[in-house]
Formats: sequence, C-alpha cells, structure tokens
Amino acid sequence: MSHSPLEDFPVVVPFTLHWSEMDAFGHVNNARTFTWFETSRIAYFARVGLTSTSGAGEDRTPGGIGPILAATNAEYLRPVVFPARLLAGTRVSRIGSSSITIEHAVAGEEDGILYTRGGCVIVTLKYGTHEKVPVPAPIRAAIEALEGRSFGP
Repeated sequence: MSHSPLEDFPVVVPFTLHWSEMDAFGHVNNARTFTWFETSRIAYFARVGLTSTSGAGEDRTPGGIGPILAATNAEYLRPVVFPARLLAGTRVSRIGSSSITIEHAVAGEEDGILYTRGGCVIVTLKYGTHEKVPVPAPIRAAIEALEGRSFGP
C-alpha cells in the first residue's frame, strides 16, 4: 500500500461494498462508516489483547477488562458508490490513564481515494463492575509495539 492514505495505519481491514449498503441518494449510507470503523477497531484490539476476536465474555484481558466506546466522530470527504473495494484503517494517537484515542480512515483499495476519516475515544472498563480502570500495562506495551512508538507515561 505504498502512497496509500492508510500506510501509517498498523491495522487495515478490507471490505467489499454490497449493493444493500447504498441508500436512496445513490451512495453508501453514512451509518455504514461506523460499522467499518468498528470492525477495524475490533481487529486492532484483538491484535493488542484488549479483546478476543469475537469481543465476547471473559476472553477480554485478564480481570475482565475491556474497551467501551465513549465518543465517536466521522468526517465524510467523498461519497462511496457501488461497486467498490474499501480498506478501513485504525491507529492509536494517544493513550491516557484510562482512555485510548483512536484515528480511523476508509479508502479505496484500488485507487487509494480517502473517503472518510474519523476517530473515537475508548475507555478501559472492568465489565463486572462497570468501573473505569487504567489502561493495563501489557495493553499499553502491545499498542506501543504495534505502533512502533512510545506514548509516554
């Protein structure tokens, strides 16, 4: 993916656009973007051990700690129309004490056109008690290894 808008995203998930994802205005419905972001984000979390590939149950990190979405946003740059092969990328831009700030992008697989960018804030939560908890040190280390940089204390 040389010269791709997603070349700095360590996790990229491919998608084939389905006809049913189009809306009455002849382009992909805006809500689909959040599904693409979510799928890429879950793939990222599975890579760093923040959730299992299914995202279910006690397969989260030890102690039942997992991610919960606190905020999300999207900026629509171009409409996506059928047919298309897309790539959704995820990278971390910041790790706080109990939060992780994520950047997302969706681009065309063949043409590299950037269609959408956005982000979210994830909070690490102890699911059994619904308490916000610090980002576990092994998760922080795995993110830093995947991103190839340090996020500080």
